[in-house]
Amino acid sequence: MVFLKVFLTFFLVTVSLQAREIEFLCSEGLKCDSFTPFRKKLENSSAYTREEIRPMLDQAIAIGRYINFSVKSNEDNQKLTVVFEGYKRIKEFRLTSPVKLSGEEIISDLKFRSGTIYSEEVVRNNLETLKTYLRSNKLSDLEPRAQVLFEGDEVVVEFILSSNRKIKLNKVTIQSKPWVKKQFEPYFYDFYKKDFDPLAIKLKTDQISKELFNAGHFKSKVSILTDKVSDDNLSIDSFISIELSSRINIALSGVEIFTMQELRSKIYDRIKIDLGEFNEQSIRELIQESYEKNGVYDTKVSFTSLRGKDQFGEKIENKIIKIIEGKKIVVSQIVYKGVNVLNADQLDELFLSKVSPLASSHFYDKDFFEVFSDLIKKKYYSMGYVQVEVSKPITTIQPDKSVIVEYYINERDTYKISAINLENVNDEISTKIKDRMLNKVNDSLNVVEIEPDLQRVVGSLQEEGYYFANIKNAKDPSILKYNKADLTVSFDPNIELGNKICFNELIIAGTRKTKNKVIERELFFNKGDVITPSILDELNSRLGNLGLFASLRITPYVIYDQNETTCSRTNILVQVKEKEFGLGEVAPGYRTDLGWKLSAGVTINNVQGMNRQFSIAAQSNLRTSLAGFDLRRKTENKRLPEFTFKTSFIEPYAFHNLLKTQVEFETQASAQRKRFYGFDADIYRISPQLSKSFSKNFIGSLRYQFERIVQFDASESKDNDNFFIGSITPSLTWDLRDDAINTKKGAYFNLSSEWANKYFFSMQNDDLEINYLKVISRNRFYIPMGDVTLAMSISAGYQKNFATEPYVNGSGNTELNSNGVLKTKGYIPSIKLFRLEGYDEVRGFEDSEINVVESGENIGKVVVQDSLYFANFKLEPRYNVTDVFQVGIFFDAGRLYQETFKPLKLRSSVGAGLKFLTPVGSLDFDYGIKLDRKIRNGQQESFGRFHLSIGFF
Repeated sequence: MVFLKVFLTFFLVTVSLQAREIEFLCSEGLKCDSFTPFRKKLENSSAYTREEIRPMLDQAIAIGRYINFSVKSNEDNQKLTVVFEGYKRIKEFRLTSPVKLSGEEIISDLKFRSGTIYSEEVVRNNLETLKTYLRSNKLSDLEPRAQVLFEGDEVVVEFILSSNRKIKLNKVTIQSKPWVKKQFEPYFYDFYKKDFDPLAIKLKTDQISKELFNAGHFKSKVSILTDKVSDDNLSIDSFISIELSSRINIALSGVEIFTMQELRSKIYDRIKIDLGEFNEQSIRELIQESYEKNGVYDTKVSFTSLRGKDQFGEKIENKIIKIIEGKKIVVSQIVYKGVNVLNADQLDELFLSKVSPLASSHFYDKDFFEVFSDLIKKKYYSMGYVQVEVSKPITTIQPDKSVIVEYYINERDTYKISAINLENVNDEISTKIKDRMLNKVNDSLNVVEIEPDLQRVVGSLQEEGYYFANIKNAKDPSILKYNKADLTVSFDPNIELGNKICFNELIIAGTRKTKNKVIERELFFNKGDVITPSILDELNSRLGNLGLFASLRITPYVIYDQNETTCSRTNILVQVKEKEFGLGEVAPGYRTDLGWKLSAGVTINNVQGMNRQFSIAAQSNLRTSLAGFDLRRKTENKRLPEFTFKTSFIEPYAFHNLLKTQVEFETQASAQRKRFYGFDADIYRISPQLSKSFSKNFIGSLRYQFERIVQFDASESKDNDNFFIGSITPSLTWDLRDDAINTKKGAYFNLSSEWANKYFFSMQNDDLEINYLKVISRNRFYIPMGDVTLAMSISAGYQKNFATEPYVNGSGNTELNSNGVLKTKGYIPSIKLFRLEGYDEVRGFEDSEINVVESGENIGKVVVQDSLYFANFKLEPRYNVTDVFQVGIFFDAGRLYQETFKPLKLRSSVGAGLKFLTPVGSLDFDYGIKLDRKIRNGQQESFGRFHLSIGFF
């Protein structure tokens, strides 16, 4: 039930069992202030207990306007809630049955009368009456149930009969001519001795009707007669009547611009509109109109009739429609006569801005040229020439069969605005409104913008808090007062301002699982704040973004109080319909970097009704290519599976009672086995994170991560190691994109830095210290260029090792690395080094080709004791073929740098790709070609590479 909520609050001396606040809820269509005497009696007396108020409510019921009420109290009895429901009358009784019964006759026989007052008892009694009727008429196998449909203050009671045993279709008999029976009765053979399905019978009769029509029997009637149920109620015979009309066969000749089927279809549709009549004049007009819409004029249509009989001996009339197609008419010139204020060039510019495809090719388009007459008028109206006259197009055929199109224009006088009088509005607000209006004092009147200006007036007032402001004379022509003497006009909207509305209380309806707190904490305004449409739109957006509701409606309800003269207390009613919560998925697939993969997961949404989310996911993949591994691992050809198990929990409002603002908390725990260039690794990770949206576009986050990494099967002994890495990563995101998936314009900026050292529980012992900084900046730009979007990405990263103290072995001596550089106590673990993959891939390159430093060594073999950098650049013009399909070309460039950053020294590629846009991202098919192929190990790099991936850019 939808409620209008009215508060009656008074603060009186009371005892603990007496109510200090009384709340009235009235069903839709009733007004709580209808029982004003009852309210006044309460106001002039002491507070009431639940028991004391009931006799007074009975008096209100006795008035006859209300038939039911209920009283509830809260836990401390400080508030009573009284619910009134108005009369509901039964609008109609219906009966539906699996067998053909006359529901109307049964309802009439049982004397079920519409207009009676609805109650559950009435429905129960009628249901019992129907059961008795069915038993007495040997229909005891039909079991009735009642369904009540509420339509405002009226009720529809529908009795639905279901059979305890299935009734079989015995036979379908067609009542028609013998050849019709022979042709169409087999259509029903498949239904014989099967459960009777009235809908299937109806669909077959519709098919027969369509076939007869297409065969030329345009006025034939196919109808289902009364079904006959057997005495034992186990089978049924169905009877169908086919009244056959005379047959008309249509033949076309001379058709070239259209296909025969296309024009025939148009003719058949016209015959349907003409109720089966073959009207020659109607069909002639249809054909000529169809040609004219294609710019072909002077088409001739003639009819010839030949009568005979068909194979069944039925009369048939052959209608031969002969068409002599006209020609497209070239427009040689458009002439505007009577113009002074505008010139021909300006009107031609208007013509070209609105022109139809046919007219743009210089052909005569009758419909467009007639519409253009109105467009000229609107142009003059916008300039204040409100009495302008523009003729319909006048065509003059030239000797070469082209036409000149002429418009006669009588401009008359222009009117200027002498005043804009916003009645009942103070000067400050009036000035703001006039600044927003297109029509200005001393400017020419723009009649076209009058209605939009009225909308601007109302919108401005609503944004000032006058939510229910309106213009009383908006549809009255006198809103514009013309002075013919001096050719001026005053614009006089009569504004009904009303009070501002201020927030009083939030009322929530429709929640089943979701706690009210989830909705209440999205409020960003306080009691007493002025309510405007933009505020409610923002609230609607916030609640919609929760992803919990299939439908959402927000409505303000004013609590009318005669004493309130400035700001009326207003309750905000939020009506919702919840989605079904929970998701399970299984996703087999293939990616060029991971090979064949299979993932599965379960997500539980709205945990405990608090919009919390819990998920478990697993993925396994088996690489089809080992090109990204070192020589030993490629030679061994071990195709071992990789896997990831991950669980996560999200609390969207962490510590809300303490912080009084939204901070999202997310924690993830995962176990992963992953294969790298020179080793395999088991990675165990837990990472709690806090995120805060400072505005619609600006988000900050802080993540702590603790990892246990076990590396094995390494080609170099240094990589057979174990690490404990604890780090903290602050991140800032500024997202200005119009859409996160199908981006057409905007920009995206992200800056993050990861700090790993002993203070965050990274390992530090005599042999190894983890102490590094990792900074990444990713920036994307999207520039609309007509139907093309130019997408660009610029990313860079910096890593620095701070554990630079020389390593001293057990003998007290320093050591050198394999490259001859002094070994330090710490280095950046290989698993944590930058790699150009995922977000930063360079399409066209294998991982083993692009993830190398300038020396030519793969990053998996490099010991980074100082610093590492990366740079990545992408440029991609994209064209939207459809809403879900994009094509584009691209230029990619990127590189890793050890110790020295050289952003202009990049590896690069070009290519083309396809994108399929899905609700969760784009599925990308790209092929990239290297622009600077290198010689490695005596062999030249491949020409390019195909990439199948989930889009990152």
